[in-house]
Amino acid sequence: MRSSKRHETGSGPFGVMLIGALRLYQWTLSPVFYAFGVRCRHEPSCSHYAVDSVRVQGAWRGFFLAAGRVLRCRPGGTHGYDPAPVERKDVPFWAVTRFRDPPRRPDVPQAGSRDETKP
Repeated sequence: MRSSKRHETGSGPFGVMLIGALRLYQWTLSPVFYAFGVRCRHEPSCSHYAVDSVRVQGAWRGFFLAAGRVLRCRPGGTHGYDPAPVERKDVPFWAVTRFRDPPRRPDVPQAGSRDETKP
């Protein structure tokens, strides 16, 4: 019988390798980029987001969540507070675009929400 705990911690062999590679990046290249003025537009940084997503979602989903985050971290892209998803969504492994909920903007009403006072 398979345990679901493996996916929650990212403790599989690929998860361990991804987290190790990310930690190596954080200790070596990230300070160099920071010294040259290259900074992440998000909080937490993209590498910390990647580590969190691999730990919670597993290696496959965490990799694609992190890749999407890096693609959003560009001039003209998103910025601000964007934490890694804390819950694993029940979607097929091949549906990588549905691993993450779309970002919510406070000034735009959500789909399906209605004001019941209006006719």
